[in-house]
Amino acid sequence: MKKKNVFFAFGILLLSSVMLFSSCKKKSSDPEPVPNPTFVMSSTGDPDVTFYFKCTTNDVKLTKCIITDPLGLINDTYDLQSQTFLENIVYFFTTTYTKETGVWTFKFYGNRTSDNSGFISTTTLNLSK
Repeated sequence: MKKKNVFFAFGILLLSSVMLFSSCKKKSSDPEPVPNPTFVMSSTGDPDVTFYFKCTTNDVKLTKCIITDPLGLINDTYDLQSQTFLENIVYFFTTTYTKETGVWTFKFYGNRTSDNSGFISTTTLNLSK
């Protein structure tokens, strides 16, 4: 009889442990991080180039864009004055630049219009002759 009681007690202990530990899983209360908006760049012109951009993921309010040329000689901050830019609409910078071959970098600063969350999104454009 003692063996039965020991096995019975062991079974209850095992079953209780499984129930206790399986029900203690905490769900994360942290929301999933929202990815930064994605910008697509294009250009026209030679020897002076005009840059075009569109945000393919969100409507955004942009405060500025820092444009850097392939040589690192140009590091312009383009003031976008918190204007709203609609998703998938093409816009352009009114400043033209001398065309330099290589990778241009564009760093956009702003907020999503949907939740006003801030972001910094970097994209590049490779220019060739």
